[in-house]
Amino acid sequence: MANSELAAACGRLINECLDREDGPGGGELPVIMLFGPRGSGKTTLLKEVAENAATSFSLPFVHIDCAEHPDIKVGEITAQIARRVMGHRWRQFAPVKLPRVVLGNLALSLDPGLRQEEAEQELYELIRGRRGIPDSARTLQEIFNLLGGSVPVLPVAGPLIATVIDRIARGQRLVDLLEHKGMAWYRDRLDPGGLADLARSGAAEDGAPAAAQIICEALLEDLREGWSRKWRPRNCLVLLDNSDSPSGREFLRALVAAKAHRAAAPGPTGGDPLLVVATSRSWQDLGHHWDRPGTLKPPEDGVARHPRRLRQAGHGDWLANRANGRRDRWWYPVLLPGLSRTEVTRMRGATRGRPGRAHTGFVHALTGGHPLAVTHLLEAMAARERGERRDSARTGREARASAAVREHGRDPHESTDAHEHGRDPHENADAHEHGRDPHASTDARGHGRDTGWTEQGLRGLPALDRAHAQHPFRDFPHDLEDLVACSAATNLADADDAGLLSRPWRSAVDELGDQMWLVPGPGQEREPAIHPWLRRLLLRELERRHRRDGPLWDIAHQRLEALYTSREDLPRDRLSMVMHHRLARVDLTAAGRRHLREVVALLDGRFNRIDMAAWIRQYNWITSAPNRLPVTMSPDDLYGRLIQEPQDGRGDPAGQEPPDDPRDRPSPDRTGGAERLAVVRSVVVDRWFLSDPGVDPLYGRRRSVADGLRLLARYATSGRTILMNEAHRYDREDDDE
Repeated sequence: MANSELAAACGRLINECLDREDGPGGGELPVIMLFGPRGSGKTTLLKEVAENAATSFSLPFVHIDCAEHPDIKVGEITAQIARRVMGHRWRQFAPVKLPRVVLGNLALSLDPGLRQEEAEQELYELIRGRRGIPDSARTLQEIFNLLGGSVPVLPVAGPLIATVIDRIARGQRLVDLLEHKGMAWYRDRLDPGGLADLARSGAAEDGAPAAAQIICEALLEDLREGWSRKWRPRNCLVLLDNSDSPSGREFLRALVAAKAHRAAAPGPTGGDPLLVVATSRSWQDLGHHWDRPGTLKPPEDGVARHPRRLRQAGHGDWLANRANGRRDRWWYPVLLPGLSRTEVTRMRGATRGRPGRAHTGFVHALTGGHPLAVTHLLEAMAARERGERRDSARTGREARASAAVREHGRDPHESTDAHEHGRDPHENADAHEHGRDPHASTDARGHGRDTGWTEQGLRGLPALDRAHAQHPFRDFPHDLEDLVACSAATNLADADDAGLLSRPWRSAVDELGDQMWLVPGPGQEREPAIHPWLRRLLLRELERRHRRDGPLWDIAHQRLEALYTSREDLPRDRLSMVMHHRLARVDLTAAGRRHLREVVALLDGRFNRIDMAAWIRQYNWITSAPNRLPVTMSPDDLYGRLIQEPQDGRGDPAGQEPPDDPRDRPSPDRTGGAERLAVVRSVVVDRWFLSDPGVDPLYGRRRSVADGLRLLARYATSGRTILMNEAHRYDREDDDE
C-alpha cells in the first residue's frame, strides 16, 4: 500500500490537472516528473494512481513500466495510448479517433527506400485491405480495428488477419479518416516529402528523434481534435514508470519537443488534453531552469527554483514558476519526500505482530523516513517479535510442564491446560506489546533469554540486506570507496577539502545528485550532504574498512579534525567542529576515552565564558557526532564504561590540538569545579547516545539530558533560563505520535 499522505497529495495534483470543469480545461498541461531515490515508493504510488484511474468512468489512461520494456519505441507507446483512448467508449461522450497516429505508425513500417508516390501507394493498399499489416505490429492492428468503428478486436494470428483486413476494407469511414485527414496533415507537416520522409527518418539512426517527435505531434493533434468535438469532463492520463530507462527518456524528449513545436506553430492550435506523470530515480535533463536537489548555484534571475515537494505541487504553481524556454517550460519536477512520523505510526499499526508504539520514533530516526527502509525495518522487527513470542510461549509451556512433573508427577509431554481448553498461548497480546511474555519463567530470564524489544536487540537488527534489489549501494557499484570515506563528513565540500575523495568533488556531487541521494547539509552554508539513510549505511561500512595506516574510521575523522584546525576562514566555533569528529573517535579504549575527556574539557571550559545560547548550540553540534560503539553491549554498560575518567596520559598526537582561545582553557576558580565537570561529562555522553537511534532507540536518555541540564543551571552565572528552557524541551518531546 502506498503512503497515504503522498497518495492523497499525488491524487490532488493529478485531479487538478485532469479536471476540465474546475481545472485547466483546454489549457496547457505539464509533464510531471516524480523524482525520488531508489526505494522511495515511486512504483507503488504510480500503481495506486493506476488502480484509482481504472475505476473512473470518464478517464482514458495508459500505464507503462519502461523498465519492463526498455526497448519499446516511441511509436509503440503512442499506439498503446491510441488503443486505450479509442477503446474507451461511453454513450454520453463522442468517440475519439486518432487517424494521424495510426497512419504515422503505418508509415514507419514501410521500406525507407520508397519514393513519396510509392510510399503513399503502399499506404493506400494497407488502408484498403489489399496488403496485410505485418504480424509484428499487433498493437497497430488492434487500434486499426478500433479506428474502423465497427470491427471488433481480434487476435492477430494466422488466417484471421485476412478476415480483419477484409472487414476493415469495407469501412468507408476508416478510408476517409486515413486518406483525407491523416495524409493531408502529414503533407502539410512534412512538405514536400510527406510520409516517405517520416519512413526514412524512422529508419535512420540520426533521424529517429525527428520521427519520434512527428509521431508525438500527431498524437497531440488527434487528442486535441477528439476532445474539442464534444464536452468531456476529464483529460487523458499517461503514467510512465521508471522513465529514466532508455525508452522512457526517448518518449519524454519527443513529447516535450512536440509540445514545444505545436506551441510555436503559427495560428491557434489549442492545448492538448494529455497529462503525463512519469517517475524517475535519477535526475534527468530538464534544462537550466530547475535546480537538481543538492545543487548549489547562483540563480540566473535571483530566484532559486528547486523541485517542489509533492505536498506543495499544483498546476498553478507550475504555471507561475515554469521555465521561459520553448521546450523546457513543459517540465514540472516534483520530489517525493520521506515518510513522516505519523505515516510511520500508521504503517507500524498495520504491521502484523507489530512492535510497540514507542518504536515509531526509533524507526523514523534510523531510516530518515526512507519508505523502503521503514517497511523493511518494521517487517524485520515484527518477524523477530513473532519469533520471540513463539520461543517465550514454548519456554513457558516447558517450564509449567516441568513444574507439574515436580509437584504432581505429570508427564511433561501431556497437553497443558491451555491446550485442553482450547486457549491460545498467545492470547495475552498486550503483555507481548510491552516486551514481556506472561508465561515466561524466571528460569528463561535467568538464562539470558530476552523476550522483549530491548535496546540491544533493536540495535542488532539488520539495516537493509545488501542483496536486496533496492539497496542504495546498487547505485554506486564502482565508486563506493569514496562515498564510504566521505560519509564521516557532514557535507561533501568538507570531505573534499579534507582529502577524503580520490576524484573531483563535483563529480561525486553529480553522481549522488543524479541518483537523488543529495540533501541540503546542516548550517547556514547548506552545502550538499548525503541522504540520512544512505549515510547511515555508509557509516556502518566505514566501521568495517581498514587501510594500511589504520581503520578508515579514524583516518577519515582525523583528516576532518586537521582540516578544521588549520582553516582560518571558518566561523569562530571551529573547535566545536574539531570536537565533533573527536567525539566520533571515542571508544572503550583508554585513548578513546581520553578523546572524550578533551571534548568535555572544551565544553566545560566554555561554560559561563560564552553566551549560554551559543554554548547550547555548540553542545548540540558536538554531541550529534556519529559513533562506532559496540552493539554487543547495552547502553547502560556503555555509559558506565565511558563515564569513568581514563588513567592519566595523553592520546594520540593528532588528537591533542591545544585550545586557541583563553576562554577555552580551564579556570582554577570556575564555579562548581570537579562536580560541574562530572555533570558536563554525563550530559555529553547522554546526548551523544540520544542523538543516535541505533544506540538509544527508545529515547531513554532524554530524561537524563534534561536532568543534567537542570544541574548545570545551578552552576550558571548567567543564562539559567536558557538552560532550563532547553531542559524543558526534552521533557515535552514526544517519542511517538
